[in-house]
Amino acid sequence: MMWKTLPLVAVALLAGCSTVKGPPSVPTAIKTGQSWVVTRPVIAAQVLDTCSRPSPGRDEGRVTGYWAPSRQQVEQLEAQLAQLEPRVAAPQDFDRQYVGIEAGGSELIYVNAFHLPDNSTINPAREAIRACDGGAMFWGAVFDPKTATFSEFHPNGGGKPGI
Repeated sequence: MMWKTLPLVAVALLAGCSTVKGPPSVPTAIKTGQSWVVTRPVIAAQVLDTCSRPSPGRDEGRVTGYWAPSRQQVEQLEAQLAQLEPRVAAPQDFDRQYVGIEAGGSELIYVNAFHLPDNSTINPAREAIRACDGGAMFWGAVFDPKTATFSEFHPNGGGKPGI
């Protein structure tokens, strides 16, 4: 009798060991600008390691930590994307990675914007999207949830788009 209940006990114990993770993506539309929250610090650091534009991660010591933006903060940011229209056409049509950064005593959100091909197997919640050159096809900006404003908008350097 004890041998019959042992598997049930093992399953119950293993279920208690599972970890809870936040949502890896916050889709805003289907194939017209989707967004993903990057929660792994190693991937967040790779997203900020830009090669053809400035980012907070390129300023040594500026980023002092990472945090995961909430769904409400992401929705707030996305509602403000139109602020960027003087600098980039249709910012909401770009795919975007969001990285919560601690910098200068503030919690900010870094936006990494790009276009993924329709048949891409890349998972932006788990992989840093980095492109050298590519011009306005790739850009980054910093969003402050406290003021609901963007700063530090930078497109990539010139050249052909690529991922």
